[in-house]
Amino acid sequence: MGKYIYGFVREPQPRKFEFTGIEDAEVYTVSYRELAATVTDTGLADIDPTRRNVLAHTLVQDRLLRMYPAVLPASFGLIAGSGEEVLGMVREHYTELAGQLDKLHDCVEIALKVSWNQEAVSACLEKEDPEFVQLKERLRTTRSPLEAQGLLMRIGYKVEQVAREWKIFLADEVYQHLRPGAIDAVRSENGGVRGLLNASFLIKGAEEGRFQEEVRRLDGKFGDKLSFKYIGPLPPYNFVNVKLGLAGRRAA
Repeated sequence: MGKYIYGFVREPQPRKFEFTGIEDAEVYTVSYRELAATVTDTGLADIDPTRRNVLAHTLVQDRLLRMYPAVLPASFGLIAGSGEEVLGMVREHYTELAGQLDKLHDCVEIALKVSWNQEAVSACLEKEDPEFVQLKERLRTTRSPLEAQGLLMRIGYKVEQVAREWKIFLADEVYQHLRPGAIDAVRSENGGVRGLLNASFLIKGAEEGRFQEEVRRLDGKFGDKLSFKYIGPLPPYNFVNVKLGLAGRRAA
């Protein structure tokens, strides 16, 4: 019977949990010494990333995060062929897993997404760029679809320029303000069309209130220009670096 893996915790004793996971299957541990993989049985070689399955995977990890001081989350879809394979994997990677759990002890991940406000960009341009105002007025009065298309392109280019400047200066100021209060942090370039900053911060769970307050202060400072989306606390997906020998998949 295959074993679907949610993650790894410190649990020396075999344990069955009261909550269920993928396909409403029982969640339990496969332990080696004081480390354990949290798994459910599955007869499938692959689990489809449907909304229901991804939600079940995430909810199990969230429950584990409330129960244990450290959780090493597995990426969605990690399946071992048997309990023996899981046990062998934990044994083989024991030192790496233990080290990662030590690093993540009492830690959570906070994801922060910062995007620019289109009305604020337009207001900035209307105040500082007379040509932008002229272009908007011409767009309002023109009856030529071809001219309107050209005007929209020029207006869009100016908006893009301001957004690029804000990404360089404002987003970096936000990140540099929050970075010293985190144990570790990572930035991603995948922020979408309006994304200025997409970052994850590893912090002690006890420090979340303070960290959240710092984000509120930044929101108060830049709220007229930027929109802040605070997500967390989360299992520390972006701070795991253990490669497992299961079809080339990783723990995170």
